[in-house]
Amino acid sequence: MQKLALVFLVAALGTARVTIAASYSTDATISFQKEEGTYLVEVKISELTEQNGRVTERVIARPRIVSSPGVAATLHQGKSPKDLDYTSDENVTVDVSWPYPNESGTAFCSVTLKRGDSILSKSKMQLKIDGPGRTPLVLAVPEINPASVKVAELHADYYVLLEFAAKTKEQVKKLAVENIGNKVQLRDQKGNLTDAGLSFGTWQQVGLSLQCKDKTDANRVASILRGEPVR
Repeated sequence: MQKLALVFLVAALGTARVTIAASYSTDATISFQKEEGTYLVEVKISELTEQNGRVTERVIARPRIVSSPGVAATLHQGKSPKDLDYTSDENVTVDVSWPYPNESGTAFCSVTLKRGDSILSKSKMQLKIDGPGRTPLVLAVPEINPASVKVAELHADYYVLLEFAAKTKEQVKKLAVENIGNKVQLRDQKGNLTDAGLSFGTWQQVGLSLQCKDKTDANRVASILRGEPVR
């Protein structure tokens, strides 16, 4: 179901043309890059001018955004309010989003063209995507190199970084791409399952980065991965 939705989305957005005040046009394509685990948005904004019965096109901007599924992104091109010629030149803002892999949600692309603070053109494209949903990623403790496990803090968020004992870079990349934003569970040495945060990308190319609720939770997960006795 998701494959059909993706093909329809690329076709629909690829042919969409929005003209405001008969002088500007916006063309946009959005597509999921499965092998890279990203989505790509390419936009072309043009000014259309008619002279002697002929329409000429002046390309104003060609914004291009690459982001990860589940991660919304914004790109601004052109002058900012602090520039002296801000009110006389065009500027473009593009807002995009794409659901996490295999999850239902809405793929979205909004393009706003302004001259200074005055809106010249605004277009919005979106499509609901139906995905099968995901089961939690289960990691078995014996698969992990216990010496590689460590806790890291970044911008007040806590992560557990780990490396696999016997997986190739290609296998790890595929696992990370398919499970970005997915819930993670650990199966300990006794076969018991416990929650272990969310999977958010690779670590050292042969491991994963798990985001935990807080420092205490991260230390708990790290302790299990190292095979330390439960306190």
